[in-house]
Amino acid sequence: MPTILAQYRQTFSPDFQLKQQAQSLFPDGVTHDIRYADPYPIYVDRAQGSRKWTVGGHELIDYWSGHGALLLGHNPPNIVEAVTQQIQRGTHYGACHRLELEWAERIIDLVPSAEHIRFTNSGTEATQMAIRLARLWTGKNKIVKFAGHFHGWHDSLIQGYSPPYDQPIAGIPPSTAAMTHVCPPNDPEALANLLATDNQIAAVILEPTGGSFGAIPTNGEFLRFLRQLTSEHRVLLVFDEVITGFRVAPGGAQAYYDVWPDLTTLAKIMAGGLPGGAVVGSVEIMNLISKNSPQRMPHQGTFNANPLSACAGIEMLKVAQTGQPQSLANRMAVQLRQALNSVVDQHGLDWVFYGEFSALRFLLGHGRADIRATSTDGMSKFDPYDWDYRQLKGASSPELETHLQAGLRLHGVDMTPGGGMTSIAHTEDDIALTAEALDKTIGRMRADRVITD
Repeated sequence: MPTILAQYRQTFSPDFQLKQQAQSLFPDGVTHDIRYADPYPIYVDRAQGSRKWTVGGHELIDYWSGHGALLLGHNPPNIVEAVTQQIQRGTHYGACHRLELEWAERIIDLVPSAEHIRFTNSGTEATQMAIRLARLWTGKNKIVKFAGHFHGWHDSLIQGYSPPYDQPIAGIPPSTAAMTHVCPPNDPEALANLLATDNQIAAVILEPTGGSFGAIPTNGEFLRFLRQLTSEHRVLLVFDEVITGFRVAPGGAQAYYDVWPDLTTLAKIMAGGLPGGAVVGSVEIMNLISKNSPQRMPHQGTFNANPLSACAGIEMLKVAQTGQPQSLANRMAVQLRQALNSVVDQHGLDWVFYGEFSALRFLLGHGRADIRATSTDGMSKFDPYDWDYRQLKGASSPELETHLQAGLRLHGVDMTPGGGMTSIAHTEDDIALTAEALDKTIGRMRADRVITD
């Protein structure tokens, strides 16, 4: 039998042809860092429900879920119909329109801390706006973020998102980097000391369920501590709910934990699988964008609240407001994590699949003989809160990750380099097939001597 990577090249040979073309067009041949793969990426031709098909016709159970944007799976009929009808009415009016009003009202109705909203085109734009508003509101310039939390790729917040967390980011002037403190996650003492010793902090921003949707998890107790501490120091608290918004609960993580931030950034699910983002907050803070504000913050954007994203977002939120999609996706994720950990235990590996809500995270080769993925009742015995954050995100062996992703693709499953997310399109049959694919992949990794225990 050929090795995993050799068969990958055979099975996905049409993708290799496109990869060669892409190499002449894009840096590294990709348009997003995380889509890079060894020996090369797959190229998808179409998708439906929980599945997608490569250009060579290879069918895959998809756990990328549109980078988290697809809570309903691929091509949900209500969104497809709405976008199809709207595209005949116009894709861009260069004007205000009714759809943006309904979209905004639905978001404000669901998100507890939202009084006013401003639309953007992405989550990165939204976090950029949020920190600028915080600086203007407080008259201070510095921002605190947590190691392992991702808030987009702009200069102010890209630092410390992946290990090594203290490494400077190329292209960012030291004077700009000095405006951002990267604090250890889930460390109340470190944050309290920082706010007590630096009176120039405008805001603390975080992913409310933890870095990269829980790869380094955060709990409600820490969020409540943050709310109290930032209020005492008159520092704005910003929740980056680009992933968690409408996925954790209809009102996002802030509704689930009943902790209200001063500003919230949104994207992904908010736009129903199309491009779109937003910042929401109090009328007073958001009105710093108003022309009547003495210190006005300008904001433009050609595609802000474009009609296609607006109609998709409206249809998405009609379903999300019921809470049913979140409940189903969460339940599928629990079953998926249990099934995969059962396979891991059967093979006697020091691997674990973990996560909360609809997240799937994994850690390959944690090296702790005392930690098994599951107990006799099938529930996880692995508690990421007991681990140092540097042992979680980005801590798996790159060689193991490469062969795991390639092997799973050969057996009909596509996960991100860190795991993935479930949607309401995933079924118990999908989970069983995924567990079977993992079992076969581990066997082949042993045959290839990638796993040598």
